[in-house]
Amino acid sequence: MELISSKQLRDHWNRFRVSKQHVYLPESSLIWGKESTAMFNIAGMQQLIPYLSGKDHPLGKRLFNIQKCIRTVDIDEVGDASHCTFFEMMGNRSLGDYFKKEAVQWSWEFLVDELWFDPKKLAVTVFEGDKDTAEDKETAGYWKAIGVPEDKIAYMPAANNRRSPGPVWPCGPDTEIFYRIGNSKFPPKNSNPSTDEDNRLEVWNNVFMEFYRDEAGKLTKLKNQNVDTGMWFERMCKVLQWKETVFDTDIFAPLIQLIENTLNIHYAWNERRCRIIVDHVRTAFFLIKDGIVPSNEGRGYVLRRLIRRMYYNFMLLKSVEENVFVSFITTMVTFVDALMETNADTKTISISLIKEIRQFQKTIIHGQKLLDELIKWSAKKTISWKDIFKLYDTFWFPLELTKEILEENGLSIDIAWFEKEMEAQQERSRAWSKDMFKQWIDRASHLQWIPPTTFIGYDVMESEGMKLLKDFDVTGQRILVFDATPFYADSWGQVWDRWIVVVDNGSQVNVVQVQKYNGIFLHFVG
Repeated sequence: MELISSKQLRDHWNRFRVSKQHVYLPESSLIWGKESTAMFNIAGMQQLIPYLSGKDHPLGKRLFNIQKCIRTVDIDEVGDASHCTFFEMMGNRSLGDYFKKEAVQWSWEFLVDELWFDPKKLAVTVFEGDKDTAEDKETAGYWKAIGVPEDKIAYMPAANNRRSPGPVWPCGPDTEIFYRIGNSKFPPKNSNPSTDEDNRLEVWNNVFMEFYRDEAGKLTKLKNQNVDTGMWFERMCKVLQWKETVFDTDIFAPLIQLIENTLNIHYAWNERRCRIIVDHVRTAFFLIKDGIVPSNEGRGYVLRRLIRRMYYNFMLLKSVEENVFVSFITTMVTFVDALMETNADTKTISISLIKEIRQFQKTIIHGQKLLDELIKWSAKKTISWKDIFKLYDTFWFPLELTKEILEENGLSIDIAWFEKEMEAQQERSRAWSKDMFKQWIDRASHLQWIPPTTFIGYDVMESEGMKLLKDFDVTGQRILVFDATPFYADSWGQVWDRWIVVVDNGSQVNVVQVQKYNGIFLHFVG
């Protein structure tokens, strides 16, 4: 396999997909979900959900792109060898056009013929079947026809090889492609993802959405069967550039070198902090570029947390003068812009980052005063874990700084409790994210074929001609959809209108919230 740069990988992908008559699908914004209940764009297929049940897409049936995505559920894991908050997803989609045979053939062709993967190091998985559907012998047969040996095909359960955007939605089995990353030149016989998991890296996933799952969990065959694939861009660069981690690739290396040069440190001795800095700066760059500003709520809070976590990791590496740090941020933003070829407003992005960091510096000063008071009145050698967690969770005072200050004063904290509480907090965050995504999917499942709502609020304050198109319930919340509305929707800063609606039977309901999903106004009533 030849070394392939990140730019070359983009070129290969675009050229190959166009040769297979795919049309480029413009990326949706990272905050495309602002018209839904999703906080961020977390997958390449997210914007295509309305078209998976047969609705015609204006660009056709074969689509591809490289979609920018953000996932922050595991934000505290960033700093290890694999976790990133911002990543790109290479994907091709078939909306009722080609299916398993072509998807398998073209996946193999792209990896082996276009990118020169050694076929001896590739292995695949297919769905082993369950009580609802039979094992996917069809897909396994296509892999065998290409030349994949039987011992390189693993049959896996639904937990591994069934995919769905939500509990009620199009779904189906998938087939995943794995690359052998062990030290041996060639993998041993019978090495596949089920027998040699630790030495296998997933590089591509093809999802075959051939069923529809209803509210009762029943599966029915879809009239239009779809293909949705996902290939992590950063992970592919890691393999194609023969690197140990994604942070060693040409995506991150210039950014890490900038940290080394600015602080006169060695990355090898400070891997975790350097990785956090470059990951969080990249994510903050794109969030600000897409219109998010740091705040205490929603997306703005996520951005604020990323910036502050980035800054205190930088600060813990080495203390520098203010002008040095400002220069570092400005240069880092310029580097990200150049590496990603975004042509963004780097001045505005730098100013937003620096402004938030200066605000955080004030928070740190305030937190130090509170900590000094705790130390002053402490009668024991250990500070109350509740007080320490409050400093972290409420005032966002970095735990690392707390530990250093306490150690200087001969005190300690109950790390075991703190870590336990952090784990519980992260689990609450994951559960909240899953619940929000489920609500988003559940609402979307009711909106097939519903046209965008005509907003008439600029001209009138009330209307008697609104036609009720949909009246449905999601998790106990009643939602009304009309063909037109004078109600403003929540636009992340613009407060929605609250008034009343009189429905056809004469009953009166209060509008408690209005949101938008793909141009459709959702009236939450109660």
